[in-house]
Amino acid sequence: MFSESAHTIGRMRARTRTALAVLLAVAMIGTASPASSITEEEVEQARREREAAVLEQEVAIAEATGRAEERAAALTDLEDAAILYETINSEFQEITFRMGQVRSRIDAYEDDVRDLRETVVQRAVEAYMFGPERDAMAGVVDPEEIQQALIARQILSGAVESEAAALDSLEATTAEMERLKGRLADDGVRVAVLRAEAEAITARMDELFSEAEAVLASAQGVVDDTSVVVAEAESQVLSAEQELAAQRYREEQERLRQEELRRSLAHPELGVPLDVTPGFICPVSGFSSWTDTWGAPRSGGRTHKGIDMMGRQGTPLIAVGDGIIERRFGALGGNIVWLFADHGSSYFYAHLDTFAEGVDSGDWVTRGTVIGYMGDTGNPAPGAYHLHFGIYPGGITAVNPYPTIKAVCP
Repeated sequence: MFSESAHTIGRMRARTRTALAVLLAVAMIGTASPASSITEEEVEQARREREAAVLEQEVAIAEATGRAEERAAALTDLEDAAILYETINSEFQEITFRMGQVRSRIDAYEDDVRDLRETVVQRAVEAYMFGPERDAMAGVVDPEEIQQALIARQILSGAVESEAAALDSLEATTAEMERLKGRLADDGVRVAVLRAEAEAITARMDELFSEAEAVLASAQGVVDDTSVVVAEAESQVLSAEQELAAQRYREEQERLRQEELRRSLAHPELGVPLDVTPGFICPVSGFSSWTDTWGAPRSGGRTHKGIDMMGRQGTPLIAVGDGIIERRFGALGGNIVWLFADHGSSYFYAHLDTFAEGVDSGDWVTRGTVIGYMGDTGNPAPGAYHLHFGIYPGGITAVNPYPTIKAVCP
């Protein structure tokens, strides 16, 4: 009977101890974190507050975006836009760095809160497990249990003070963590605003870049068009300068030629320099023999005004320069050809056997063209085949052709 009662009392003590331990732990955890016992209505209220906060944040961001777009639209200079963007980017980087630090502190505080809660629960359970144990229903007092109860009271008294300090630390840590979360939320809003401003400014910078590129392209087009005009003008100037230089050169050459011509006319026996007869070639296309017979006496008191170039009958005679041909016939010269060269001098061919076919008076011929053939027409002795050749610089008067013939004929 006693044994059964003692066994029953033991089971009741165990159940009572477990129930009290649970109640004490729940009470202490609730003291440490009141939010752990929350109602459905409080959850719904928290949701509404969160939605309101999100809506308020969206409105704030939209308003900030509008202001940023207006501010960006007012920018007209790329340099100003770049400076403003750099300012915003600097603040953005600073806040982002600060948010990272805050998140790290929040993580550390969450670890501290978790450790503090575990400590509070553990100490509460230990304090109860060593508390007084008396079963009034049994009416039995165990001396050993009384001794344990006295010890438990002392432990519980010390634990209360320890737990109070732990709870204070838990509350302080939780409050600081919540404050940091609020600050993190505020920084998040500011970051969103800065991001909106930066996007607006970069969009405006793109517009300004496009405008600048368009202006540059237009300016480049003008430069290209102007360059074409300038190049054409330079080409015209160069052409004019070259033409002027060429004209001056020709004028100078003509002046020198006229001076040579005047000197030659003053002393016709000396002949003329080769530049008075430019491009001159030998008038006989074949073998010929000649000596300086300038001024030799002729019939009727005349003097020889040319040079006699002896050769075979029918030897081709050619034009000594480019010019106009004129055919004639005279008692003294027989068949005659005048060559009025383009460079201003005239050349006299006399005693031709025949004229070349296909070359008539008034024809323009090139240097080397066959204009007739060597003969003895006119006043030479029969069989004295030769070419009487004369040079008339400027078509004015005859000069001695010997120096010129000697210079070019074999």
